[in-house]
Amino acid sequence: MKLITFIFALFKKFRLRTILNVSVFVANGLLEMISVFTIVPLVDVFLHSDLNNVSRITEKWIALMGSFNMLPTKLNFAVVMLLSITVASILGILTHYMILQTKYAIEKELRKETLNSFFNASWHFFAGGERGTFINTFNREMVVVGNSLNSIGTMFSGSIRLVFYAVVPFYISWQATAIAISLGLVFSLPFVLLSRQSYRLGQESTSTANRFNQKIQESFGVAKVILGYGNQRKNVIQIGKSFDEHCKVAIRSQIIPFITTKGFEPFAWVSVIFTIYYSITYLNITIAEAAIIVYALFKIFPLIAIINGNRNLLTSFIPSYEQINSLNEQARQQVQKTGSLPFRKLENIIACKGVTYAYSNHKPVLSNIDIDIEKGKTVAIVGESGAGKSTLIDILIGFCEPHKGIVTVDGISLFEYDITSFRQRIGFVPQDSILFHDTIRNNLLWSHDTATENEVEESCRQANAHDFIMEMPEGYNTVVGDRGVRLSGGQRQRIALARALLRKPELLILDEATSSLDSQSEALIQEAIEKIAHQTTVVIIAHRLATIASADWIYVLEDGRVTEQGTYGELIDLKSSFKRMAELQGLIK
Repeated sequence: MKLITFIFALFKKFRLRTILNVSVFVANGLLEMISVFTIVPLVDVFLHSDLNNVSRITEKWIALMGSFNMLPTKLNFAVVMLLSITVASILGILTHYMILQTKYAIEKELRKETLNSFFNASWHFFAGGERGTFINTFNREMVVVGNSLNSIGTMFSGSIRLVFYAVVPFYISWQATAIAISLGLVFSLPFVLLSRQSYRLGQESTSTANRFNQKIQESFGVAKVILGYGNQRKNVIQIGKSFDEHCKVAIRSQIIPFITTKGFEPFAWVSVIFTIYYSITYLNITIAEAAIIVYALFKIFPLIAIINGNRNLLTSFIPSYEQINSLNEQARQQVQKTGSLPFRKLENIIACKGVTYAYSNHKPVLSNIDIDIEKGKTVAIVGESGAGKSTLIDILIGFCEPHKGIVTVDGISLFEYDITSFRQRIGFVPQDSILFHDTIRNNLLWSHDTATENEVEESCRQANAHDFIMEMPEGYNTVVGDRGVRLSGGQRQRIALARALLRKPELLILDEATSSLDSQSEALIQEAIEKIAHQTTVVIIAHRLATIASADWIYVLEDGRVTEQGTYGELIDLKSSFKRMAELQGLIK
């Protein structure tokens, strides 16, 4: 049942291609059948040159050729046979080509559909998922599903050819044909039952591939830590064990179709030998007719084996399709909440009113938060690690929806806006900014692809990045490496800041943007922030208080609550947790 559902679901997406493929399959099967029929008169004309006592099939060919004014000669029979075989071969090539076209069309459609599902989902979908499973789904499982089209096409094409080939011996002797096919079906039954094992192994193969890809992804992501601990060998061994697990299952999964195909061959020989013996002994068929039955059966039985083998192979592919569907369904269930109102610019204020948020069933990370971010002001949110600062930013961006309370933008709920249009007017610089493996210019243009060269350079000057970029041999055409690995941390952050500024954001969010930098890099970033503070609205998340001394307003978070607020000077003058933080950081004595 699962196999039928799987095949129907794939072909449902490609109705036109299905009709075309079926048409070519039928034409190919018909021509192959005709090519088999052309062998009979050629055998008869060599055995009976006077064309007396020939088979019924030869008589039909003689009549057909006569209607085209063709003489029933050896040469003409040979030409007809070669012509039919040649055309059938060409159609066979076309059939395979169309199967390949459909295979890649399905892969493309699955990738497009899945990417759309993923990136229309909320951040929780990505945060709660396993990257190894995501990567394996795109790198392996979709290829497996694409390959299933080859198996489906082979099964369907083989079934049509089998029917047409069966017409030939059936026309000569339906009794002999019935005996042969009955024996073939009985002998193939044990191999059909292997499909359950194929499905189970397919599930294990997908699962072990997910785990292997997770190991690979994690290893590349924390390569510096692995090298730093000197655990290269340990890591390679762990990855090797993970791959060994996958290999064991994959080999068992892929050997079953081969067992089905090759294991059936001895039984096919038994069926053919018994059928021919019975036909000649008891059914009184001629030598020419016996030859054509043998030829047809030697075409039919390999097709039965191929159909069974591909059926088992296809069954092992179903878990790949199920995983793709499962991830798509998970993404659709966690679709990003959004409204329809386009966001163009911030007019007055962004406000958090009574915002409370908790992860799963844990205690609230944020409790009854009230924060105002006025247009054109720089607002800082400070607190110790775990105070809820980054969660508050996730709520401001719309990654998380408050369990209680509301976030408003100019008095309108954030989620009444088209959330994508809102985010497109935000510049976001996280603590560990990610750059793409591309040039500096393309990394900058990623946030605003229609920006001019002057705008690109101006944003870099604002971010104190232009000078160090121009000192590089390739300047703005310098390739930064994977995640910007060829740059220092300070250089990466300044390019990330320039990227955020290039889109001229209505709201610039800096989430611990300088916390991991050295003093010089931090000073350059701080200088850049002060230069642009009067041009846009800025929210700074910080642990190091020196970076927010010039903020217009500061909120202090403790255990998910706003405990203090005011200017830097006001908070320093109070006997407050803010003052204690400043003292611990050596800002005051």
